[in-house]
Amino acid sequence: MSAIESFERETDLPVFALAVTTLLGLIVAIVGWPNAAAAKLASANELIVSNLGWFYLWVVFLSFLFVVYVMIGPWGKIKLGEPDDEPEFAFWQYIVLTFTAGLSSGGLEFWGPVEPLVHYDTRPPYFSGEAGTWAGMADALQYAIFHYGLSAWATYLVFAVAISYYVYRKGADFRPAVVLAPFVGVDNLDGWLAKLVDALMIIVIVSGITVSFGLGISQFASGLGFKWGVALGDGGKIGLALLVGVLFLLSVLAGIQKGIQRFADFNVVLLVGLMVATFAFGPLSSMVDLGTQAVTGYATDFVGMSLFFAPGAEGADWLSSWTLFFWPWWLTFAPMVGIFMARISKGRTLRQLVAAGLFGSFGLTVPWYVGTGGAALLLQTSGAADLLSVYDASGLEAVGFALFEELLPFAGLFSGVLLLLVVSFLITTMDSSTLSLAMIVADGESPSWISRVVWGVLMVLLTIALMLAGGMSVMQSFTILVGLPTGVLCAVTMVGMVLEFEREVPVLGAALGRDERGSADDSATSTGAVRVQQSGGQPADSD
Repeated sequence: MSAIESFERETDLPVFALAVTTLLGLIVAIVGWPNAAAAKLASANELIVSNLGWFYLWVVFLSFLFVVYVMIGPWGKIKLGEPDDEPEFAFWQYIVLTFTAGLSSGGLEFWGPVEPLVHYDTRPPYFSGEAGTWAGMADALQYAIFHYGLSAWATYLVFAVAISYYVYRKGADFRPAVVLAPFVGVDNLDGWLAKLVDALMIIVIVSGITVSFGLGISQFASGLGFKWGVALGDGGKIGLALLVGVLFLLSVLAGIQKGIQRFADFNVVLLVGLMVATFAFGPLSSMVDLGTQAVTGYATDFVGMSLFFAPGAEGADWLSSWTLFFWPWWLTFAPMVGIFMARISKGRTLRQLVAAGLFGSFGLTVPWYVGTGGAALLLQTSGAADLLSVYDASGLEAVGFALFEELLPFAGLFSGVLLLLVVSFLITTMDSSTLSLAMIVADGESPSWISRVVWGVLMVLLTIALMLAGGMSVMQSFTILVGLPTGVLCAVTMVGMVLEFEREVPVLGAALGRDERGSADDSATSTGAVRVQQSGGQPADSD
């Protein structure tokens, strides 16, 4: 069977056509009327932040509570697959794939050196006191870790838990619409509502990835200009985006085992190498002290930061630039990362899935922020370097290169490694996202390469359109807008999964019955087993 015949046979054409035509329409509208598009997006941004900012904060916070309970409670014992199914990847490979799929999408290498520095200069409104003081350094690093920490992974894991559960225990397909199954049943996911959800999530995923793609391209271009004096105009950035697209195509042809896994391993090696270098050549003792204070503050202030909404125009502007930008951005990735994590999680338990997402990845994120962001703060406050001047003169993208210039020997070598990391992360992002997108419209775990190429091309084109329309500010407004439907679906997913898990392994009902009967443990076990057998599923397995 030819590739085209495979594509036609496996593809849900209505979903594919609706998503592709909508995305092409967005691209044409943004390129054709860039000023009008930028104005409309800015207006929508202001409206959403003013009226629905609380919704993003609560959805993300409740996502964290939900997945933590899945991990520590009885539902965590549920195995994804048959009792004798073995994991496809070793646990280290599993964590690496999870990490790179999730945080390569968010530009960890982009924000690590610069975000703490910006928070130090313009103190977050959650904290009292003046900006630019020594006491504000730990607070600045703490907020940066917060934006890239457990909350982001919680949104991913809500979808990962739901999709992997229904795929491996109920025989559903890899689709965002399976989160509707608790309400309509697995056998009723072929209707117009499910197809509309799938198409909408494809549009959201592509839109969110374009922001990451655009940031990566801007960072690469800034590095060439700052370090080597090579100026890339709009034409050069477009050419760079097309080059990354070609490298992505080569990775697609290699497949998940050889393509994504190799790039994922490569990303982690480069990231860890740069991180170790910052600790080795930076003020190690001060960095450890600063990181310890930041992580401690993150733990104690987590609830407060999660639900903080600053009144007034100044506070709203800060939130829309940071927390209320990151939260919808993570939500745009959530269905895609959820599908990818489900794809690699067969044979594992829900507890292992959540633990890998929350702590395996967080364990790499914190040292990166402490190493790069902490070093940047210490260089700035000690007077060894004026990185804020680099930020003012050359933008966010140049700070990482300036940091390596001041901190590390062989700065040109390390700057080159950072450029390589940017490109490798971009390829991994496109790899994992296009696989997830293709799986949504395909019947099976290994969709046609043609479908993946289509989504990759659309990502590149939309990224170019947004860059031409206004760059970073337009991308931020676009993200806040497209993250809203995923936030609604995330809330629906949590409600649905609580209902479904209660049918399979009753916990809440058993807890209520404990006071009345005094035998809730035995009742929950026996009732759960009976209901699983009646539903045709497998019993919950222990780790």
